[in-house]
Amino acid sequence: MKNFYLLAIALLSLTFSNAQEQAVKANPIGLAFGVANAGYEFATNETQTLTISGLYYNISDASGFGVGAEYRFYFSSDEALRGWHAGPSVGYVSLEDDFNNSAGFFAIGGEVGHQWIFGEHFLLDVFAGVGYVAGDSDDLAVSIDATAVSLGVAIGYAW
Repeated sequence: MKNFYLLAIALLSLTFSNAQEQAVKANPIGLAFGVANAGYEFATNETQTLTISGLYYNISDASGFGVGAEYRFYFSSDEALRGWHAGPSVGYVSLEDDFNNSAGFFAIGGEVGHQWIFGEHFLLDVFAGVGYVAGDSDDLAVSIDATAVSLGVAIGYAW
C-alpha cells in the first residue's frame, strides 16, 4: 500500500509539472496584411491569465506601434492557458503617415476563443472579439468613434 501512495504522488507531481503557466505567441495571418503582433501570456491563478502584447502596423502609407492587454478566464479546463476562454481587452495604437500626419486610437472590448496546447509546448489560439474604438488626428481634424470586430489565430510556445 505504501508503494501505491508513492506512485500516486509521483504521477500527480508529473501531471502538475507539465502544466504550462506562460506562453509567447504571434499572429502569422496579420503579417500578410502588414500587421505584426506578438504577446506574452502568463497565469495569474489556476484558471485566469493576463496577456501583454505589442503591435507593429505598416499598411499602405501609414505605420505605427501599439500596446495592449487582455485578461482571460478559462472555462473548459481547470488549467490556465487551455480550453475555452473569454475576457476584456484594452489597447492603444499610434499611427503616422508619409505626410507626417499622426493619429492615436484607444480600444476597449472583449474576446472569446479556444486555445490548445499540443504535445508539451506548441500552442494554437483561435479567437474573435468586439470592441469600441475611439481616436483622432489633430493634423487632419478627423475623429473615429466606432465598433470593431476582430478575428484571429495565434501560434506560440508554452512552458
